[in-house]
Amino acid sequence: MYNKEISINTGVERVWSALTQPEEMKHWYFNIPGFEATEGKVFDFVVSFEDEGEMHHFRHLFNIFEVVPYEKLKHSWEHPRHSNGTSTLTWELIPEEDSTRIILTHEGNESFIDEGSKYFTVESYTAGWNDILQGLKDYLENEI
Repeated sequence: MYNKEISINTGVERVWSALTQPEEMKHWYFNIPGFEATEGKVFDFVVSFEDEGEMHHFRHLFNIFEVVPYEKLKHSWEHPRHSNGTSTLTWELIPEEDSTRIILTHEGNESFIDEGSKYFTVESYTAGWNDILQGLKDYLENEI
């Protein structure tokens, strides 16, 4: 399981927008055309990247479980065709005076070990989520 808290120097409404609006998500997260933070919605997309001169394409599947605007977004995180594992990602937003505390929890990420590559290890997910959270912080705190 991965669990991390960060604080971002902006209001909860701004963080929620960055977390749920596809035109913003693509700047710090993934490009998920048509994404809607609506319970029951399912999103299927591919993330492609190059590593050591080789292209990798990983399918992702999100099923939105819970949406509490400005407070919580919870969805599945799966990699069909790569792993039989399934996990849950929860974003919690807590407003503070001039900032927002984000708690990101990824439960079940160890279930992807059946995929067999270095990309689906707990260590890989930890590094990835740390980078994603930093990307969100940079995106929101350095906007012009």
